[in-house]
Amino acid sequence: MADQDINFEMNINAVDQREMFDKSKIIARRRMPTLELIHERFSRAVRLTLFNMIRAPIEVQMHLPVVKSYDNFVNEFPERTNINIVGIRPLRGVGCWIVDPGVVYIAIDNMFGGEGRLPPKLGLREYTATELRIIRRLVDALLSEYEKAWKAVYEIKFDFMRQETNFGFAKITSPSEMVLHSKFTIEINGRPGDVDLCIPFWVLEPVKSILYNNMQGFASEPDEHWANLLSDQVHEAPVTAVAVLARKQMLLGEVASLSVGEIIPIEIMDPITVYVDGLPVIRGQYGVKNGRYSVKIQTIQHPAEFLKSPLESARLGPSMMRGAEQGELYEQFSDVAPNISDGASAQSLSPENLAKPAVSDTINSLADTLVAKDETGSTDVNQTGDTNG
Repeated sequence: MADQDINFEMNINAVDQREMFDKSKIIARRRMPTLELIHERFSRAVRLTLFNMIRAPIEVQMHLPVVKSYDNFVNEFPERTNINIVGIRPLRGVGCWIVDPGVVYIAIDNMFGGEGRLPPKLGLREYTATELRIIRRLVDALLSEYEKAWKAVYEIKFDFMRQETNFGFAKITSPSEMVLHSKFTIEINGRPGDVDLCIPFWVLEPVKSILYNNMQGFASEPDEHWANLLSDQVHEAPVTAVAVLARKQMLLGEVASLSVGEIIPIEIMDPITVYVDGLPVIRGQYGVKNGRYSVKIQTIQHPAEFLKSPLESARLGPSMMRGAEQGELYEQFSDVAPNISDGASAQSLSPENLAKPAVSDTINSLADTLVAKDETGSTDVNQTGDTNG
């Protein structure tokens, strides 16, 4: 009597009250975050696989997995449909993949030269041998991608067993048992069709804790197709290689006094350095081969080494060193500067010394000299203490 009063006050009948504590109903209401991540990854991967097979625009939409009774699952499909029975290793039991006839006919139409724009003529007829072979190819592609999607979480393998067209001959569990129903909608040329996966829930018992775990993500395998494509694109990227044959260190006063026609004596370095996009990658010997100036490679430094140990001697960062004429800044500058013509010691070209008043005044004076030289067109320098060109 007390129970009836409670039920009356809470407005809950006895059937609903039993369902509140029914374990199967509780399971059906729970979400599986890890399984959803697996299915999202599967949807992305199978889209590319089917596109390469069918050569038509493909879109794959994932639906949330649902736990229901096997009897309810069977009642959602027509009397005759395509049922592919698969074994699941190392889990014990079998599952089934169901391919919508609409997906089959549109895929066949595209694979044999059509555009898949005409609506398929669906009827209760037997599949031909060609259609069964196409279905098998589709199922094999689905199984392969689904195994890869699971691999980061739990290694499972699907073994194709047989095809059926009637659930009476494809009984994978008893009607009252709970099953996991996963649905994927595949749209080919704008025409949608469903692919359904059914696995008895007791088969997933060893991995239930993983499926219900609230994983934010999991380690994924590298995409080999994307990696190969990226590698090909990187190897085809153009770069500039500059071989620096000589380097001359001069005073700013000497540079300011130069005029057209003068000769600057240089010595070719041995070995020389070849800069690839500003990075000193190759060292070799300069010479001539087949009438062309060439460099015989002696040592090569892999570009990856520059990422491990940044160039401490560089005056500018690598991103700013794209000019061929600036490659030499990657080499370490000598700490010893040549003597000035009047016998005084040269100032080191370090940032600290550049900030000193004496060096700053010298630079300003030379700048004024260059301006006056440009205006008069004369090669004479009238500033006291400066040399004549």
